[in-house]
Amino acid sequence: MPTATRIVPLVLGRKTFTSSSSLLVMSSFFACATLFLTVAAGAWMFFQTPAAPGSDMEGMDLMYKFLAGFATILLVIPASTLASASATLSARRQDERLSTMSLLGARRTAVVTLAVAEPLVPAICGIVLGVLGYLVMAWPVSLIHFMGRSIGYENMLMPAWLVAAVVVFLILVCIVAALVGLRKVAISPLGVRTKSLERKFPLGQVILAVVAIVLLPVAVSLTQSGGLGLGILIAAIMVMFILGLIVVDLVGGLLIRWFAHLSGNRAQTPERLIAARLVSDDPKRFWRRVSGLAMTAFVAAVGGSGISLMQLGLDAADEPGAQMQDADRFLLQDIFTGVMLVMGISILLIAVSALINQVADIYDRADTFQDLYAAGTDPETMHKAMVRAVLGPVIWVALLAGGLGLLLVLPLAGAALVLKPITFSTILASVVLGILIIRSGLQLAKPILVTVATAGRSRE
Repeated sequence: MPTATRIVPLVLGRKTFTSSSSLLVMSSFFACATLFLTVAAGAWMFFQTPAAPGSDMEGMDLMYKFLAGFATILLVIPASTLASASATLSARRQDERLSTMSLLGARRTAVVTLAVAEPLVPAICGIVLGVLGYLVMAWPVSLIHFMGRSIGYENMLMPAWLVAAVVVFLILVCIVAALVGLRKVAISPLGVRTKSLERKFPLGQVILAVVAIVLLPVAVSLTQSGGLGLGILIAAIMVMFILGLIVVDLVGGLLIRWFAHLSGNRAQTPERLIAARLVSDDPKRFWRRVSGLAMTAFVAAVGGSGISLMQLGLDAADEPGAQMQDADRFLLQDIFTGVMLVMGISILLIAVSALINQVADIYDRADTFQDLYAAGTDPETMHKAMVRAVLGPVIWVALLAGGLGLLLVLPLAGAALVLKPITFSTILASVVLGILIIRSGLQLAKPILVTVATAGRSRE
C-alpha cells in the first residue's frame, strides 16, 4: 500500500479529468447524483411535512409515505445500475497504463489502487456537481402539487447529513464497481495488455436467480396473508417488488446470453455474426445497455395499474349520487402525478444510460473495431451490428420485465385493474419510447464509432 500511495499521485494528472473515459464517468455520476438526490428529497418531503391537523388529508400520511418509499425503490436500483456500469467500464479501460505499471514491476496493490482511483476521481467530481444539479432541479420540482398544494422549495432541501449519506453511497458504488470490473481482468503484464478475461459459466448468477425466483412467491403469499400488521404488510410489499427487480436483473442477463447463443448459430449476414459475437463476448455489457428499459417496463406495469386505479376512482366519483371527499380525490390525482414523475425519471435514466454506455462501449472496444476495419469491414456494417446487438433482445427483455411486473401487481390490485387497456397502453408507450431513445443514442454515437474504427490505436 505505501508503494501504491506513492505511485498514484504521479500517474493521476490532467488527463484524469479530461480524457474521454473520465468525462463519461463524470457525466454519469452527475446525472445519477442529481436524480438520486431529487428522488430522495421527494421522499424526504413526505416524511417531514405531514398534513395539517384537522384537514381532510390527516390520516393519509401513511399511504403517502408508503407510495413515496415505493417510488424511491423503483428508481434507486436503475440509477445504481447506471453508476455501477460507468465505473466498471472505466476501470476495465485502463489497460495500457495498468500493463505499463505491471511491466515495470509494480505490485498488484499499486495496480488495483490506480484502477480504482482512475474512475473514483472524476466520479467524485461528478457527484459534487450533482449536488449542485439537485439544488437547481429542486426548484421546478417544488412547483408540483401534492395533497392539494405545491411542494415548496424549502421542503425539497434535505439536511446535510442525508445529502452526505447519498454522496457516500454513490462513492461506495463507484469503488465496488471498479473492483468488480478489475476482478475480471487477469492482473499480469500480458493479461492486462491484452485485456484477457476470465471466461466462466455464470453459475453464481444462475443460483442467485433460482433463489430469488423461489423467494418471490413466498413474498407474494405474505402480502395476501390476513392478520398481519400494517407495517409488516407494507414491508412485505416492498420486499416483493425488490425481489421482482432483482429477478429482472438476474434473469435478464441470462436471457441476453441465451439470445447471443441463438443469434450466433443462425447468423447469415456479416452484421448478424458480428453482433452475436459482440454480445457473447460480454453479455453483461449488453444487458447494462437494455437494463434501463427493462426496469422502466417493470415500473410501467406498476404505474399503469396505478393510473387504472385513478381512472376507476374518478369514474366512480362521477356517477350520480356519488360523493368523494377532497382527500380521496387528492390521493387519486397524486397517484397519477407520482406515476408520471416516476416514468419521467425512468425515461431520463434510459436516455443518459443509452448514450453514456454506447460511447463507453465504443472506446472500450476500440481495438476490436480497428481490427474489423483493418480486415475490410466498413464502419456502416459495424454500426448495423451494434444496433442489432443492442436492440435485438429488447423485445424479450421488455416482455420479461413487464410481464413480471403485472404478475406482482395482480394479487394486490386485482384483475379488473391490471387487465384494463390503460395498463397495457402505459407499458407499450414506455417500451416504444425507451426503444426510440436507445436507437437515438446509437445514432448519435455513430460518428464516434467511425472515428475510432478508422483511426490508429487510440491512446489517451
